[in-house]
Parts: sequence; structure tokens; C-alpha cells
Amino acid sequence: MKERLRDLILKLASIRSESGREAEILAFIEGWLSARGLPTLRQEVPGCAPNLLVFFSQDPELLLTTHVDTVPPELGLYPPRAEGDQLYGLGVCDAKAGVALLMLLAEEFAGRSLPLALAFLVDEENEGRGSARLAEEYRFPSAVVLEPTHLTVAIAEGGSIEYEVEVRGRAVHGSLAFRGENAIERAMEVVSGLKRLPFLYEEHPMLGPSGFNVEKFMGGDGQLRVPDRVELEIEFRILPGQNLATIRQEIENYFRQFSWVSFRVKDISEAYSLSREARVVKLLSEAFERATGREAVLSGMPSWTDAAHLAAAGTEAVVFGPGDLALCHTPEETLSLSEAETAWRVLKELALSLS
Repeated sequence: MKERLRDLILKLASIRSESGREAEILAFIEGWLSARGLPTLRQEVPGCAPNLLVFFSQDPELLLTTHVDTVPPELGLYPPRAEGDQLYGLGVCDAKAGVALLMLLAEEFAGRSLPLALAFLVDEENEGRGSARLAEEYRFPSAVVLEPTHLTVAIAEGGSIEYEVEVRGRAVHGSLAFRGENAIERAMEVVSGLKRLPFLYEEHPMLGPSGFNVEKFMGGDGQLRVPDRVELEIEFRILPGQNLATIRQEIENYFRQFSWVSFRVKDISEAYSLSREARVVKLLSEAFERATGREAVLSGMPSWTDAAHLAAAGTEAVVFGPGDLALCHTPEETLSLSEAETAWRVLKELALSLS
């Protein structure tokens, strides 16, 4: 199984599939499944490539799902490769390993009747339109979303508010900088002051502290003049139990202190958490123990995933999978084949428990 996982993950990772360019990888997955006698269903997603679905019954109790897209290759495109137990390359962990696991599970259960559905989703790394569309049309009692959790069972997920911010200054010749207003210096002042917002120091037992990340900072052109404009994108991490409306008001009241700052909300996603007693948590934890002989560890997923849209629609959703989230979206992305093979055994046990 390790060899099969290695070959399939490397093949998937060799197909470019950044958000908006998923057609080629979906065609590969669809052809691979068709060759094994597995019928697939295309679900149209407005403005995107379609989701690809596989049903093993008309009324599935459990959804296993992951996304086929990656972040843009400019963040670390290099040929995927294997070195011993490790795979390296953009997407090998996030989330081509999950795609490969679903494909091999589909092959394992071909021709069987199980209350199970699989979904290969688009646009997760962009706006999450694939999972939003899935949640609109289908209702699944339970779901496992495959993302890197180091094989822990994530029962809480962080949300976020993302802002586009413009900081304005006044341009003058660079030799007379004291007569202008440097937008870069102003932007640094704005970012520094954000650290005093009270909600940023609250913590969740499974997710740690809240916080923010400056995802984009663009200004100046290297010429002898004072920059008069800076563009920022800032994402604020929201924890389960925090009041989203109150936090938004805190942030926006802070921005409004500066007459030279304008902003707009780019994206909002709710945080959520699931009871330890939820059926999917128990089923997955029991499957993990049978497959590994070890007790499952419960955790939190700090990043937004497709689980958020499913949870908002009433699905009890957990996040689970091989790999280290910290390395994803970086040139150092890597995956342990041993972890991927363990995930295969756990998910197979989980699927079999439905029968």
C-alpha cells in the first residue's frame, strides 16, 4: 500500500491544479475511477470546475472528502519526488495525499453497498465554492474532511475575518521626505497597533491563541520618492466561542481612527467545534484504535477547511489526515508515507464500521 500511495500521490502532485485550474486533475481522477468500474457524478459549481462525487448508497450516512486544488505554484513549484519514507513537492500533503486515499478507498469498496459517499472538491484554497455548493445540495449526517492533522482527530476549527486595507500617504521627492507622509511608515503604525486588540489574547484549549497574519504588504517602487499608497491584506483568526460580530466591530473601530485608512471585508468564515460525544468522533476514534492499537488524540484545526461549510449546513464534521500543516503552502512541503498508510488503514476501518 505504501508503494501504491507513493506512486499515486506523486502522479497527482505532478498535475498542476491551483484553484481555477482543476480540470486536468479532475479528468485524471474521473478516468482512474471509471477504469475500475466506479461511476462518478459531476456536480456543477458556479464559476469553477465541477466537484466529483462517488456514492456507495442512495442515502449515505458518512461523507469522506478532500480538495483537489493547491495554492499557486509560485509559492514553491518543484518536481515532486520521493526520498525513502518522505515525499516532497507542492500539494503532496495539502491535499493530494487525501485525494489518493479517497481514490484507493473507492477502489477497495467498488461494487459494495455502504452508506458512504466520497467527494473531490474544487476551490478550497480560494473561496471554498466547491464545499459551499456541496452543502447546498446534499445533507450528510457526518463527514471526515481530509487535511493534514498529524493523524489527530480535529473536533474544533478556527474561523477568520480577512480584510483588504489601503493606507494613503502623500508623495514628495525623496530628498524632501520630511514634507511628505510615508504610507509605508503609516502602514507599519497601523499593523503595530493591531496587537493591542483584546480579543487577540484569548485562547482555545485545542487551537491556542487568536491572532492575525499580514498576508500582503505592497507599497513603494524603489524610486526616489515618498510612497503614497500601501495595500495590505490581513487575516484575523477567530476561535470557537468568540463573538464574530463583536470582534469585527473592534477591528473596524480601530481602522476608523485613521482618516488615511480605508478597508473592506474580503472574506468571513465562522469557527466551530464539535462535541467529543458526536457519533463521527466516536466512530473515527474507535477506527483509529483498531487500526493502530493506540488511542486517538483529539485536536483542533487552526485553519479554515471545507469542514466549515459542511458544519454550517448541519453536518457533524471532523478533520483528519496525514501530514504537518505548518509545512503546507511552503517550498518545504513534505509528507510521511508511513502516516499516509496509517491513514488508509484508519479510514478503511471507519468505512467498514458503517456496515
